[in-house]
Formats: sequence, C-alpha cells, structure tokens
Amino acid sequence: MSAVNSWRKLKKLSWSELRLLVRSLMLLPLTAVCIKLFGFRRLYAAIAFTKKNWYHLEPIKKDIYVITRMVSLASNRGLYRPNCLQKSLVLWWLLRCQGIESDLRIGVRKQDGSLEAHAWVEYEGDVLNDSSDVKERFAPFAGAILPLKEQAL
Repeated sequence: MSAVNSWRKLKKLSWSELRLLVRSLMLLPLTAVCIKLFGFRRLYAAIAFTKKNWYHLEPIKKDIYVITRMVSLASNRGLYRPNCLQKSLVLWWLLRCQGIESDLRIGVRKQDGSLEAHAWVEYEGDVLNDSSDVKERFAPFAGAILPLKEQAL
C-alpha cells in the first residue's frame, strides 16, 4: 500500500480511533519490555487489576471491534512487530480499560515434533484477534488464565 493511501485511510479515522491507535502503538513495545523485565504472570496480574479508565481520558466508545481493529493496525503498520502474546495482552488491556470484560486465551499444538503456543482474545466466546478456527488449530487451556493476587507488581 502506498504512503498516500495509508495517509488517506489515517485521515478517515475519528479522534477516538486515533487516540486508541496511538495508545496501541505505544503499548505494544512497552508490553514486550514489561514481559522481559517482569515476566508474563506479573504483567498479566497487573493488567487484570487495572481499573476502568485508569488513564483518566474521556472514555472511548465501547466498541470491541474498533479497539480490535486499532490494535491490529498498530501491530501490522507500526514500527514494532509484536508477537501474538503481546498483541493479545494489549487488546485485552485496552478492552479492560473500557470496562469490556474479555478473556485472554492461550492454546498449544504439536507441529513437526515441536510444541507451539498461541494467544488470542475472546469476547463472549467469539475470537477477536484471530480467525474463528483458532480453537481447532490450537488446543486452548481449559479456561481463561486467572491471575494470582500476590503476583501483582
């Protein structure tokens, strides 16, 4: 896609979408750094106990598909290329900040003799940031991951 077409599409975004895109662009590399510094379980616990609208800005429209689309846009077009866990954590975090309850899911599969893991986010059983057949391709853990209170940062 040319830079001109990208710019035109960017100009069509609402202010709420632009703010969400900027947050996503900042949170994706920050999430990667936090996972390396603190580990997944501590970061997960910190996000799990995030209060609604912790950043004290006006709330973004509670549209899970807009939030999902902006995280996807930041992941695919931003300077940093996150992995599935980082993308899913950011999406889950942004949804929680808007008061939207969703589940971070992790699944595994054995492929060519090696174990592979994959992460995605579900809202009311629907997969948000992957194809709907991800549950067939990866065997998800029995339930959503639940943080332990003592693991909070």
